[in-house]
Amino acid sequence: MLLGILLTLPKVQTKLGTFATQKLNEKFKTDINIGKVHISPFGKVKLKEVLIKDHHKDTLFHIGALNTSVLSFSKLVNDGHPYLGDLFANDLYVNIYTYKNEDFSNLDKFIDAFDDGSPSTGKFRMKANSITINNGRFAFSNENKETKTFLDVNNLNGKVYDFFIKGSDVTTYIEKLSFVHQNGLVLDNLSAYFTYTKQNLILDKLQIQTPNSNINGNLKLLYKKEDFANFTDKVVFSGNLSKSEIGTNDINYFYNEFSKDNIFYVTSSFNGTLNNLTLSDLELLDKNNSEVIGTVTFKNVIDGKNDSYNIIGNFNKIATNYNKLSYIMPNVIGKRLPKELKKFGNVNFSGDLDITENNLVTNFILLSQLGEIESNIELSGLKNIDNAAYKGNVTLYDFNVGNLLNDKTLGKTTLDIDINGKGFTKKNLKTILKGNVQSFYYNGYTYKNIDIDGNLKMPYFKGYLKSNDANAKLEFDGLVDLSQKSNQYDFRTNIDYLNLNKLGILPKNKQGILKGNIVAKAYGNSIDNLAGTLSVNKLSFENEKDNYYFEDFNITSNFDDEGVRTINLNSPDIISGTIVGKYKINQVQKIVENAVGSLYANYKPNPLAPNQFLDFDLTIYSKAIEIFLPEVKIAENTKVKGKINADKGEFKLDFSSPFIDAYSNKISNLNIEINNKNPLYNTYITLDSLRTKNYKISDFNLLNLTLNDTLYVRSEFKGGNAQQDNFDLNIFHTINQEKQSVVGFKKSEISFKNYQWYINEQETKDNKIVFDKNFKDFDFQKIILSHNNQYLEFFGNMKDSTYKDLNLNFKDVALEKITPSLDSLTFGGKLNGNISYQQNKNLHKPQSEINIENLSMNNLLIGDLYLNIIGNENLQKFSLNAEVSQDNQKRLSATGFINYINKATTIDIDAQLNKFNLAPFSYFLRSVLSDVRGNATGQIIAKGNIEDPNIDGRLYLNDAGMRIPYLNVDYALEKNAIIDLTEHQFALRKIRVTDTKYNTTGVIDGNIRHKKLGNWIIDLNLSSQNILALDTQDSEDALYYGTAFMKGNANITGPINALEIIVKGESEPGTFIKLPIDSSGDVGNNSFITFISPEEKYGKGKITKSLQYNGIELDLDFDIDTDAEIEIILDRSTGHAMSGRGYGSIQMEINTEGKFLMTGDFLIYEGEYNFKYAGLIDKKFIVKRGGTIRWDGDPMNAILNLEAIYKTTANPAVLLESASFNRKVPTEVSILLNGNLSNPVPDFSIDFPTVSSVLKNEIEYRLQNKDARQTQAFALLATGSFFTPETASNTVYGPLFERASSLFNDLFSDEDSKLQLGVDYTQGDRINAISDRVGVTLNTQINDRISINGKVGVPVGGITESVIVGDVEIQLQLNEDGSLKAHVFNRENDVNYIAETIGYTQGIGLNYSVEFDDFKELIKKIFNNNKNKKTSNSNFSDQMSDSEISPDFINLIQDAKNKKGEIKQEEPIEIIEED
Repeated sequence: MLLGILLTLPKVQTKLGTFATQKLNEKFKTDINIGKVHISPFGKVKLKEVLIKDHHKDTLFHIGALNTSVLSFSKLVNDGHPYLGDLFANDLYVNIYTYKNEDFSNLDKFIDAFDDGSPSTGKFRMKANSITINNGRFAFSNENKETKTFLDVNNLNGKVYDFFIKGSDVTTYIEKLSFVHQNGLVLDNLSAYFTYTKQNLILDKLQIQTPNSNINGNLKLLYKKEDFANFTDKVVFSGNLSKSEIGTNDINYFYNEFSKDNIFYVTSSFNGTLNNLTLSDLELLDKNNSEVIGTVTFKNVIDGKNDSYNIIGNFNKIATNYNKLSYIMPNVIGKRLPKELKKFGNVNFSGDLDITENNLVTNFILLSQLGEIESNIELSGLKNIDNAAYKGNVTLYDFNVGNLLNDKTLGKTTLDIDINGKGFTKKNLKTILKGNVQSFYYNGYTYKNIDIDGNLKMPYFKGYLKSNDANAKLEFDGLVDLSQKSNQYDFRTNIDYLNLNKLGILPKNKQGILKGNIVAKAYGNSIDNLAGTLSVNKLSFENEKDNYYFEDFNITSNFDDEGVRTINLNSPDIISGTIVGKYKINQVQKIVENAVGSLYANYKPNPLAPNQFLDFDLTIYSKAIEIFLPEVKIAENTKVKGKINADKGEFKLDFSSPFIDAYSNKISNLNIEINNKNPLYNTYITLDSLRTKNYKISDFNLLNLTLNDTLYVRSEFKGGNAQQDNFDLNIFHTINQEKQSVVGFKKSEISFKNYQWYINEQETKDNKIVFDKNFKDFDFQKIILSHNNQYLEFFGNMKDSTYKDLNLNFKDVALEKITPSLDSLTFGGKLNGNISYQQNKNLHKPQSEINIENLSMNNLLIGDLYLNIIGNENLQKFSLNAEVSQDNQKRLSATGFINYINKATTIDIDAQLNKFNLAPFSYFLRSVLSDVRGNATGQIIAKGNIEDPNIDGRLYLNDAGMRIPYLNVDYALEKNAIIDLTEHQFALRKIRVTDTKYNTTGVIDGNIRHKKLGNWIIDLNLSSQNILALDTQDSEDALYYGTAFMKGNANITGPINALEIIVKGESEPGTFIKLPIDSSGDVGNNSFITFISPEEKYGKGKITKSLQYNGIELDLDFDIDTDAEIEIILDRSTGHAMSGRGYGSIQMEINTEGKFLMTGDFLIYEGEYNFKYAGLIDKKFIVKRGGTIRWDGDPMNAILNLEAIYKTTANPAVLLESASFNRKVPTEVSILLNGNLSNPVPDFSIDFPTVSSVLKNEIEYRLQNKDARQTQAFALLATGSFFTPETASNTVYGPLFERASSLFNDLFSDEDSKLQLGVDYTQGDRINAISDRVGVTLNTQINDRISINGKVGVPVGGITESVIVGDVEIQLQLNEDGSLKAHVFNRENDVNYIAETIGYTQGIGLNYSVEFDDFKELIKKIFNNNKNKKTSNSNFSDQMSDSEISPDFINLIQDAKNKKGEIKQEEPIEIIEED
């Protein structure tokens, strides 16, 4: 009892505690002290001031107060193993310390005291259910390190469970732990399963939370006990991080190289010491979405010096940009990133990196906004990135070098190059390059396939370069060294092909291809002292005008001892001559400016360096100008020679050129002489003529002289194409007392269009312009151009851009005297009025009031025009009032506004028309129409943008019409024809048109569209049942002419300057078209008799005929029937022609480029061939039915298949050489025409239809030779008889007799051809005792059923003259359709023998004709009383027998029609006449 009471006393308990610790110290050789012990009867223990000292008697552990409960006193007393319950430790201080020259810590030493050397069986064991720490401190120091304190945390609070010490091993579960690191890091909580042994420290299921981080993972530290002495280099960290968030603010407590406020989202495994740590399977994302996937090793980044760190990475992906990368990387790297990386934009990187402070080894692929890079390269010297060294291979794909280097002339590049050098700026660049540039953008062009092998050291290059680009094929080999004080150039360039246009060196509208070789050897440190030789050979240049080939030439530059430079140019094609002098290249322009300025009064020269002069003597050749200015051409011997002495102000120049053609302005014999020291004149300019597109100047002379500070200029020249205008101008320039420039006119004369005008006619002191030296203030003092009592007057003033008061007045000015002479356009009228413009700062007042009395265009009166326009003060709104009056009646009035707002002009105009004359405006349609006439009544409203207004209205046209010159047809429009105006078109509302010659009619419908009142496009359709479509006359260059009436449609479409007219229809009665084959100037030329040269005969040359036509594009597609007549004129001069009617389908194509094509077929139904030859033959052949003409392109190459027959009577006895036959019989001369129209192949045949077959065979045998047959045919045509040597003289008289007979026949023929009476004379044949005959022919139709045809001849000058000979036939039509006829005849016998009288045969006959295809049809037609009557318009197969027409040809015609398609037949439009 007493013992129990004693044990409860604090002193007794403290003594017992002291005793226990002494025992413990003695047993384990430790130094443990307890200041005060309190043990409750229930096992509760309270200790205060617990102190454990290390082997150096310094604090290892200190606990201010410790509360716990002893679970087993026996273990504590007997074994020294405290097994405790819940332990509460306040003011805990743990001080782990490694002393100088020791490789173990005091904690190691303390633990060793309890370790018996057996694994997990330490001499000391301690357990606690839980430990709660309040206000603790933990320190970890090492005196052997430069930084002694490695870890020192305060405010250590936490709670652990199942705390167990077994020898040197410690295990526990840390539920929560918080502290403040000595660097400031606040750890809000740490939880983990903790294990500590001599070899490792394990934190499983580790969770760490700070204000900026949330870390999850596992951590294991592997070490030997001596490793803690070198913690960052020896202790191995192994573990992983899973979905952890690590704030850079927390990292910066330990490694202050990261940007603030960033967060890394990390999943990774790690292994290694802190100074050699590898992150494997790293997936890192920061809050800016930078992404890193791969494996990274960090070496010497903690406790290491900057120059010793090393980062090695193998990255599957790095997605970031410059700003993000610098934000995510340690500052030691991020701040050293080249600024140029900003231009890469967002990048995607994969590959290997090995980075140190000064080196970089890469093998990667990088995708960026600039392009793609693939690199295997080593870089060194990164501390000075602009001058860093590199070696390896670089491949670029569409990489924008220009954006990287801030050079707009450079662009995307694709290359594969090995490099070895240094420098990333133009200043530091020095490298060896070898490889291929697949594409390289420079100055607007992408060069391709360039091989390079050389040394590049800006501005130095030595090596070889070959371009295989399609537009730049060249080789460069040599040296360009701009790095020395005296630059060196020693290179050779071979240019195989250089397209300057494609390369962007020349403008897009200029062509230029350069070829040649250049060799340069020169030296000098600037262009002012560059000396050497430039040799050019095999130079050629091609532009859009021509190909130019140049002789080889040199350009040399050298200096003498005094520094005078001589440049020699010896090109015989470009420039030859010398330039000698002292001058600075950049001041040459100012030297020239001062020289020219010395010709003006009071010129203020540019400041120049002293001792500069130029002497030049050059010959300029045309090629030099044409190459760069293809529109300019000069004469070959154009010369320029002169001297300029800048110090003395001396300027002399002689320029002469026989001819200059500049942009279609032609100058002849131009001479310029300048001598600013000449007392008589300073400048003298002459030229013979200056021709412009619209005006010509000739006999031009100009003199100027500066005298007493006044420059006087006098110029005389003639103007106009006929030199009808004269100009005599006197101008002066001086400085007044206010130091202002004055330019004025003395009395000057202008003779324009044969009217004399004057400037300053009264020689007043005005007529001048006064302005200041800054060209801001101008005073225009009454500049008057006058003629008789007419004048134009301009006056006013301007002050900078804020004040203007300008006025232009007109008084009684005749428009025809001042308007230019334009082609086919003249104006007339008397002009009065004024135009004024006033401005005062932002207030404006523009106004014009114009009156033109009797305004006319091309002598066609428009009327009296009044025009008034007034603008508001801000120039945004202009009111318009215009009127045109005629005969005191208002024909046109227009009112409205013109607005100008936001740099856009809009209108709002209302125009009223009342019988406004349209005729004057036919000029604007002259390319399509002529004689446009009529008047218009209606309203037009125009609103909107002035360039594309909305136009609405309706016009009624009366007395309107127009002529189409090309067709020579004049059409009149119906009364009150309506034209509707809508936004972008003029609509014609089914207007009836009538041709004014034959009164045929049609209807025109459609519209005329426009775009912004320009680009007029016509879309019209003309339809008719019968309208005149062509009515042209013959002319020298006419390819066809005649009159054509059409049933069908015509479409007129296209822009007004390139109309296309497509006509589809069929011919109507009255149509005749003539096609002249030759020119009327080709006298004696026959269509089928052509004399050719041997070269042409044997194919060495071609006979061609040029077809030229200028007109509208036409596509005429006609179906032709017997209503139309076609005539082909073979010889205009003789009337040799062929005409006929028939059937066919013909298409004609004509355009303004000279195209004239015909396609189609024409089948002859009836026709005539007027055969005229050499004035000897004039016979009319009848074209046999069924002949064809086929066109397939060129009209002159039409294919002929024709037979024409001429009927006569002739005696074939001379052919038979027999006396058994001796009389004239009916004879037919046939011409068979084949081949093409321009060169037909004729073949003559002679037939005797009434002779016996035996006689006919004998004659044909005699005429089987083609030449003989042609000779006899010509004899028959020329003389009426066959040819023998004895009858040769008949060829002289025969044609004369026939021509006289023709004239007699014309006298006795009536107009309707019912009676034809003629007289003829037929020469006889003396050999065969045939007398000459005088005959009378009679052809008459008594009525519709009875006709008489006959010929009666009386022999004259012959053997007997008493016999009347001849043939007579009377023909009677017995029924209505003419199929049954009777005839009575008397005709000479075919055969007469010598010494016999002429025999005759008489007879009567009955003839019935019927057409049928088979016998059944024949029976039906004979016995059927209801016969069908034939119509006059039956098709050609009904009018011709099958024997006359080939079935193949019938099918061909039908196929041609089918291909064209059916013509849409419109119902006739009923037209109601209006009063």
